Formats: sequence, structure tokens, C-alpha cells
Amino acid sequence: MEPCQGYARMSLMKQFLILLLLPFMVLQAEVVSYGEDPFVLGMSIDAYALGNIKALPMANPSPGANAAFLGVRDTKLGFQHTEGFGGIYQTDVLSGNLDQWSFLIFRGGVSGIPDTRDALLDYGSDGIAGTQDSDGTEGNGVLDPGERLSVNSISYFSTQQFLGEVAYTHQMSAQLALHGTARMLYHDLYSETGFGIGFHGGLLYEPLPKLQLGLEITDLFTTTVFWSSGLTEVFAPQIYLGADYRLEFKKIPFKLHPIFQIELPLKGDQAQLNQGEWGYSTGLEIVFQDQLFIQLGRNALNQFQVGAMIRTRYLDLHYGTGFSELTSIAGQTHRVGVGLKLGELDLF
Repeated sequence: MEPCQGYARMSLMKQFLILLLLPFMVLQAEVVSYGEDPFVLGMSIDAYALGNIKALPMANPSPGANAAFLGVRDTKLGFQHTEGFGGIYQTDVLSGNLDQWSFLIFRGGVSGIPDTRDALLDYGSDGIAGTQDSDGTEGNGVLDPGERLSVNSISYFSTQQFLGEVAYTHQMSAQLALHGTARMLYHDLYSETGFGIGFHGGLLYEPLPKLQLGLEITDLFTTTVFWSSGLTEVFAPQIYLGADYRLEFKKIPFKLHPIFQIELPLKGDQAQLNQGEWGYSTGLEIVFQDQLFIQLGRNALNQFQVGAMIRTRYLDLHYGTGFSELTSIAGQTHRVGVGLKLGELDLF
């Protein structure tokens, strides 16, 4: 019976992989995936600090990332807040897991954006209404030297994005687990809105006790966002492959987790934006007595990111930040989070 069961399990695994890779065989249209960028700032802090990791599961569920797990995991509820680019773009993420299920709710946006379209005092370069300016600047609809805005006529608006994800994990053996994620996206850009549905899938494999390999395919069968303007935006599938090795020492009270991730090529416009056929990211987690976690990472855009987590019996405290060129111009991005271990509190 064992050989037959092993064959059936292998056959099922092959079918699953073929199903995951099918979009790449049939995808022909030009597609883009940069509409996913707002949700990157909602990535779990440890995934962000280790180089924008999606191929491997982290302490908290992460948007668009691998949610598979092996063994038993704590029932947990997490909250994370990000002040992006000096506080201009802010995100909030609520996540949790129970048994084989996990969920994530993301909200991000920019508030207090001034709308000056109806605030121009178009009096011309002389700044006086009802005169015929020799240079023709009065009433031309352009802010010319000498003109100004009416402060009382300036209005303000906000933009925001919402994302909801539900993931289910199926453990096929002690070494192999598969997962599927369903997601709903909503964009509110003041004058236009967009709504989309998508799916992710992946697996987690542990060939050795200290080695984990992860595969994540985002936007299975492509994810489509339908905009109120009539535009249809299609996100192309992308493959992430990752490896995490746990290096332990007998007489030294810390562990090392080197992490490596490969991002395989896309079709369409996104591949041109990335100016390359593939990318990679690297990370290193330093663990002191399973209580203090220091995380260092370099993402596929060659940006350096760091983070830290303090683990106690009842909760985890997270912090992370990055050092990109945009950060130096627009302001620093700070991420803080807390993970509450509901199982330890014994509330239910």
C-alpha cells in the first residue's frame, strides 16, 4: 500500500504544479503588475526587513505571500501600521490565523491632498482683475507670475486602497504543505474606483530538518482590476522561489537564518519596467535565545532594509525600516507591529 500511496501523492503534486504553471503556458496578452505596489507597504515587517520575501511564510501573514506551514502554529492576531515616506502614505494591516486558515485585511491611503483646480485667481501678471494684460495672462487658466490661489477655495480629498485575503493550507506530509489564497482588491482614487479578484498559490517543502524551500505564484490565471473609467488592468503571474537555512551553534546563544529568494521573469510591460529578466533578494535573520530577532535584507531593487522583533510569551513586537533613494528624498518609512498570541491567553 505504501508505494501506491506515494505514487498517488506524487501524481497529485504534479497536477498541482501543472495547474500553477498553466497561466504561463496560455498567457499571451500584454499585462502589467505595478498596480500591486500599494500593497507592498503592507508586507509583514519580517518579510519586508529580510528583502521583500514572498516565497517563504513569515511570523505574520503577508499580502501576496506564502501562507503554507508545517507542524503546529500558534493561534495569533496581528496588527501592523506603516508611516511611509515621512508619513505621507499610511497603511494598517490586521491579520490572523486559526488552524489551517489565515486572513489579512489591508487598508492604505493618502489623506489631506489639496485640490486647487477651482482655487486659481486668474487675474493675470498684474494681479488685478478685469484688466487686459498685454501679455494675455489673465483668464488663461495657468498660474502666472503675479497670480495666486484663493485659500478658501482649496478643497481636500484622500485616496485609499483595500485588500482582503483568505488562505487555506493543506499539509500533505510532514515535509510538504500546499496553500491557496483568494483575494479581493479595491482602489478608491477620488474620481475613479477599481475592483478586482485574484488568487495566489504555493508550497512549502522541508527536505532537511534545517532547510525550508518555498514556491509562491502570485496572480494565478492573472488578476484583473476593473476601473470605473472602463479601463481593465491585468496583473501578470510572477514566480518566487526561496530557501531558508537554519544554522545553529552548540556553545553560542544565537542562530542564523540566511534567506535567498529568486523572482522569475514576467511577460508584458512589467518586465520592461524591471529592466531585466529576473531578480533576487537576500536576507539574514539573527536570533538570540528565541527572544530577539534582528533582520537584515536586500530586495530585488538593491535596497537595504532592516527590522527587529522581540518575542515574549503573549505577544511579539516588530519594527522595520528601509534605506532607498526615494526614502532619502521623500522621507523615512517606519513600520511598527504587534502580534498577540491568542492561544497563550486561553480566551476561547
